[in-house]
Amino acid sequence: MWINYLDQALLLAALAVTVNLLVGYAGQVSVAHAAFAGVGGYAVCFLAGLHGWPYLASLAVAVLVTTVLGVLIGLIALGLAEEFLILMTLAFSLGIIGVLATFDALGGVTGITGVDGLRLFGVELDTPADWLVPSAVVLALVFAVCRRLGESPYGQVLKGIREDAVATRALGKNTFGYKIGIFAITSGLTGLVGGLYSGWLGQATPSAYGFPLAMAVFAMVIVGGNANLAGSIAAGVVLTMIEPVLRQVLAVQSTQAALVQVVLYGALLLLVMLVRPQGLFRERPRKIAIPAAPAAPAPRASSDFEPRARTSPRPAPADRTPYAEADVVLRAEGLSKRFGGITAAKNIDLELRRGTVTALVGPNGAGKTTAFNLLTGTVVPDTGSVTLNGAELVGMRPDLIVRAGLARTFQDVRLLDRLTCLENVMLAVPGQPGERLGRLFAPGRAVSRADREAAAEAMRWLEFVGMADQAAAPADALSYGQSKLVSLARALATRAEVLLLDEPASGVDAAWVETMLAMVAAVRDEGRTVCLVEHNLDVVRRLADHTCFMELGEITASGTLDELTGSARLAEAYFGAQ
Repeated sequence: MWINYLDQALLLAALAVTVNLLVGYAGQVSVAHAAFAGVGGYAVCFLAGLHGWPYLASLAVAVLVTTVLGVLIGLIALGLAEEFLILMTLAFSLGIIGVLATFDALGGVTGITGVDGLRLFGVELDTPADWLVPSAVVLALVFAVCRRLGESPYGQVLKGIREDAVATRALGKNTFGYKIGIFAITSGLTGLVGGLYSGWLGQATPSAYGFPLAMAVFAMVIVGGNANLAGSIAAGVVLTMIEPVLRQVLAVQSTQAALVQVVLYGALLLLVMLVRPQGLFRERPRKIAIPAAPAAPAPRASSDFEPRARTSPRPAPADRTPYAEADVVLRAEGLSKRFGGITAAKNIDLELRRGTVTALVGPNGAGKTTAFNLLTGTVVPDTGSVTLNGAELVGMRPDLIVRAGLARTFQDVRLLDRLTCLENVMLAVPGQPGERLGRLFAPGRAVSRADREAAAEAMRWLEFVGMADQAAAPADALSYGQSKLVSLARALATRAEVLLLDEPASGVDAAWVETMLAMVAAVRDEGRTVCLVEHNLDVVRRLADHTCFMELGEITASGTLDELTGSARLAEAYFGAQ
């Protein structure tokens, strides 16, 4: 009997590990994966039990079918907000089980029962002891695959999506593609586990894969800890073994044991949520060998804060080209956007010249951040054109625009709180082989070597902004000024030629303003093009080569800041109101 429960514990732990990859790493809360396990179980019982297929072949079909089903359901559900995703996957779960129960060929409401005589690699699986090794092997396989995915650059992107999908997309990552990919992978893995689970049960029934199983697996994930796969295994084994301990050790009757088990489940979940909401085993940062920051002399700042080395990975040009003579890198023409009866942007014309700083100023609500959203593809314009080095950007996905060379920061910073500063910046480094599934599972050390190179590059940018000593600190432990600097380092790590900085100096004290001024000037001097939105006119005066004034969604004046401040109309519209 104990071996039989151990078989069940190993298989449920494998389900919990799979769900934890989806929920704990990627933040996609789905209750449909118990139903996917049911599809895998039904496929095995139908093919191997009723039609005599080899067990291994039927498992392969189960994985294939559930993977395809995961892609189809993911395409429908994963574009929704989290609360609607839960409801949608619940509906799919109930629908899938309901559909399986309607086919007479699948046993109807009673399911397929009496499946026995299964063989795997020539070994007949009749007794609970026979199932122990296959269950342990599947758990080990699922754990290895999920760990490889989760503790890699691919998993780093998943965690970015969990923390802030908008910010992750703004770093050049196709967030929807990653969501579909991980939903499909976890669906396939649950299909594999479900195929083994039904083989062990000797049946596939609607009740075996219903809502109670989904909630039991979620309990294992929550108790074990989000994004901690070993915790899911421990919780899966412990929670499954509650029933036999009640029955065999404490001599509780079977009917009472089931009720007591439910009460203990609820009490343990409540205790964990109140006392240790991260679970019994907390999420750990990805193991990254933090490279030593390059040594360089630190220029002195005009404040108590003294920035560390400002050595840029690229050499700064000896002389800067005057603004009027610099080449146009980005050109926006006639950008307009309406939201219902509100005109958010009207015929915006903007030129950004290579190696210069252009400032957008104007009153609150003038449309400055909307202009950034239009330029970066976050919002699609109703009319107009945006070209970067002559290539049209309108209609491109935001992540492709970043890869083309246009990146941005956010007014509210949007660092990924549970990731370290180093991980935040590493996520922005483009072209990492470990972010692609094919390369991730390929033999060799190319992925680990590229990961070390990405860490070294991220460390150089942290050193550039003076935050190298905070590389291992979680982003949510930073001050607001420090988070602004890490945000700048992250934007620089995208290697984008044009940077849009949304209020980089707002909300920070004078010491951090001086530091940010030095950083933006250094970025310009290394040859990149900068456009910034800023309310601090002293910052604009000291940084901007050219300034554009926005009001009511359109640019109404441009020139130097002194020219704009000399206009009585603009002073009345904005400057005099400050």
